[in-house]
This record gives sequence, structure tokens and C-alpha cells, in this order.
Amino acid sequence: MDRRYHITGILLIALLLSAGCKREEFSWGQKIGDLTFSGNVVFLGSEELSLISEVADDRISFYGETEKLGSVSDMSILVLGVSEKTPYGLLRKVRSVEKIDHNLIILTSDASLTDAVKDGTIQFKGKLLERDFSLLSKRDGVLVKSSSKSFDGLAVTLDSLEVWREGASSALLGGSVGISPEVDITIKISSNRITQVSVSTVLDKIDELNFRSVGTITGATDIIAADFIHTPVVIDSLVFVPYIRILCGMNVRVAGSISSGFRQDRVISSGSNFQGSAWTESPIVQSINYDFSKPEVTDSASVKVFSGPEISILLFGVPVQVIRSTGYVTLEAKNEVSLSWSLSAGNSGFSTVKADMLGLGEDHSQDLEIAPIEIPGPGK
Repeated sequence: MDRRYHITGILLIALLLSAGCKREEFSWGQKIGDLTFSGNVVFLGSEELSLISEVADDRISFYGETEKLGSVSDMSILVLGVSEKTPYGLLRKVRSVEKIDHNLIILTSDASLTDAVKDGTIQFKGKLLERDFSLLSKRDGVLVKSSSKSFDGLAVTLDSLEVWREGASSALLGGSVGISPEVDITIKISSNRITQVSVSTVLDKIDELNFRSVGTITGATDIIAADFIHTPVVIDSLVFVPYIRILCGMNVRVAGSISSGFRQDRVISSGSNFQGSAWTESPIVQSINYDFSKPEVTDSASVKVFSGPEISILLFGVPVQVIRSTGYVTLEAKNEVSLSWSLSAGNSGFSTVKADMLGLGEDHSQDLEIAPIEIPGPGK
């Protein structure tokens, strides 16, 4: 055979093998909805979930084995749906697999989103409604309100919620706290790498606080009045669960009795975008309506009370975004030649994109601080 034809044939075979490998690499993965998952991802379904005996930080134990569990190796990434033992779903790397009698123990470590997802766009978007939440816990003095036609978010009534007691001195909060949030989280992934993260939030808030105190108080408190969990939202096998805590507290220095009430209804919009390894932020936009009752004070005092939500958007139980927005009211009273007072009301907080689940280098936080409005009283 002519040597030239022999070399040409070898080159042709090499090119075909190379092209075949490239095609295989291009199609490698598992397509679910808009996402392509890495080829080493193992999705555990209802049969496997029913066999779970224990879920710990470093392991998942099963009563028995299925064909799918038999395919798990130390190269696998596990994606588990919602069950009694995995209420937020679960995403884990496998370190090793052990069989003890009829039990299967999979030793695991934390995994990030890009360990599992190769390519695609993830979007968690919508208004979080009261009807989709369940109460986890609440303090005495907190009543859970049902949504109304005018406000479809979460709302609680503060009915003499005790925030301070020491001897004969006490401080109570009344009023109501409500939150109706709209969230939009978009994550773009290419070749197991985050290429863009965009978050935007609209918070429709009610912070109505009536503060009453008796006796001398110097101190601060920060309490969880109630917390709620949302029904899991499954998007292309990814499990999102919103979680909301209603926070209340005070920072007070008073001698004597005080009674003061203030309501502020705010709508706050914010947003951040990650692209090309850098973050940009949208300006905060807000509107406010407020009302107050004239404070009743008997002596000099410095009072700050606050309330509001802390919203966590969990992905497989790990926060992707945390938003905290507390409306606050301050009362400053001075008893010099005559008694004078002034009020101010503002908002503090943050919107943070958490790095751990996304596999980014560090968290990014946008400040939700809004300058207070000042309300001068008599003598000001």
C-alpha cells in the first residue's frame, strides 16, 4: 500500500475519533426543564426518600438499597426532593459509600449549585402570599392575622407583646407588622460556572408600633415575634423554600412612664446584578405614608423601637438571598425648663446575596438604610 494513503487513513480515523469525543462532551449531562445537570448527578426519587432513616450534616442513612442507590459512588452529586426527612430538599457531594448489614450509609459533604448544574437559567420569581405560609412559632402577645383584600401578605398583631420586664419596670409593644414581598432571583450558569446573578425585591410593609413603658428602663432587646415557612417551590428539580421571621425590639433609656404610637407604610424597591465578576446596584426607590399619636411622657427619655421582616430564600435549605428591613421610630424627650419631645421614623436593613450555595467568592450586600423623617414636637 502506498505510504501516503496509509498516513491519510490514520489521520482520518484520528479526526473522526476526535469529533466523536467532542460531540459526546457537548451532549454530556442530564436535561431537566431549562437546566442541564452534570452527568454525575444522581436524582433520588420517592422510592429512595422513603428508605431514609437519618439525615445528618455529614451523612445520609438508608434502611435498604435500590438500583439507583446502587449506582451512587464517591464521584456522585446527590439531588433529593422534599420528604419528611428532607423538608427543604437536599444537595450533597458523596465522599464514600458504606454498607452495614442491610443498611446503606452515604458519607457526604456540602455541595454548591454549580456542582450539580452544568448549563441553564434558573428563575425564582413571584409574590409571596400569606396563604402559602405556615406558622412555625410565635411569642405570647402575638396574634396571626389572615390576609385581607387590601393586603395579601403576612401580618401579625402585637397585643401587649412584652419586650422588657425587670422588677416593677416593663415595656410593651402593640400594633401590627405586615409584609407582602415580591422577589425575582435569576441565575445563569454556563459550563458549571455562574455567569450572572440578578436579584430584585419589592417590599410592601406595614410597621405600626405602640410603645408603653412603666418605671426606669435602660437596655435593649431584639426578639423574634413569629416565624413562618413557605410551601416548597420546585423548579426543574431545584427546591426553593422562603422563610420569614418577624422581628421586634427596642433600645431604651427612660425614667417614668411613656406612651407613644407611630405607623409607617412603606414600599421599598431594590436590586443587584452580578456579571463579569463585578456587582452593580439599582438605586433604592421608596414611598411612605405615616401617622402618629402625640407621645405622652413624664420625664426625659430616649426611645427607639423597631419591627419588620427578615426574609430568607432557601435553596436546598441554604440561604441564597437574605433581606432584612425594619422600620424604626425614635422618641427623644427632654425635661429642662419645660418638657419637649421630637419623633423620627426611618428604615434600616440589607439585601444580601449569599455566596455559599452559588459558589461565589463572597457575599454581596446592598444597604436598605433610608434616612428618617423628622417630626418636631412642642418647643422644637
